[in-house]
Amino acid sequence: MYLSYLIFSDLDGTLLDEDTYDFSEAQDAISFLKRMNIPLILCSSKTREEIELYRSQMGLKKEPFIVENGGAIYIPDEKFNLNGISYQVKHGCRVIELGIPSSFIKKCLDEIRKETAIEVKCLSKMDIDEIVSFSNLPPEQAKLARQREYSEPIVFKGNEEKFNQFKKAIREYKLHLTKGGRFYTLMGGNDKGKAVFLLKTIYQQTYPKGNFITIGFGDSPNDLPLLKTVDRPVVVKKKNGSHMKVDLPNVYFTKFVGPRGWAEAILNLVKEENND
Repeated sequence: MYLSYLIFSDLDGTLLDEDTYDFSEAQDAISFLKRMNIPLILCSSKTREEIELYRSQMGLKKEPFIVENGGAIYIPDEKFNLNGISYQVKHGCRVIELGIPSSFIKKCLDEIRKETAIEVKCLSKMDIDEIVSFSNLPPEQAKLARQREYSEPIVFKGNEEKFNQFKKAIREYKLHLTKGGRFYTLMGGNDKGKAVFLLKTIYQQTYPKGNFITIGFGDSPNDLPLLKTVDRPVVVKKKNGSHMKVDLPNVYFTKFVGPRGWAEAILNLVKEENND
């Protein structure tokens, strides 16, 4: 049996700078993982097209990736053993869908707004300038961010009482709400942790002689299911100097912010152990 790592990483505020979406401070650490043949699996609230953009920039060609808070797992490489697992083939990948269609989520949201008169702004209904202003994304990426398949990011308008009323309403529709760096996100019963667990199972099924240690990176509440699922959770420091509060064993809190903190954790948890 051989030992290897699986790296599962959030993007915004973690591997990407919170404001500029730059990952240059993590580039050397990404290159190290490539040299060691350690998979870097992006696991984000972002859409497939957004993640594909960063996978291309990072040179991640064959690694699986997880979109829209665990809405689906995309597997580009045909070597993976998916026996007993239902999947579709689209966009050049085998796709394991864990979420529900965004069209159904938006339909439920429309009903909730009619019933409660609560003001909620949906990302899919924002114009490009609004998304750019709210997220600081370049216009080209703002367009990709609207291409939702399994979720609906929202901006809530109202006080705490209205917010509690809204949460009660979405529970009645069997929907779930999670918080990322800038948006709340409405989705079905999927989350990052369920997708990570299934993907680790697929790796173990494909490489039965392997012993995989999972390391997960995140900075926001929607990353908690991911962090709870992996062997070594890493909480990346925010620009305001804080860390998300978590109560998990074996957790690593980075000293540095964003991609620099991400690289720091790779150095301390993986590189030094491999004496590279």
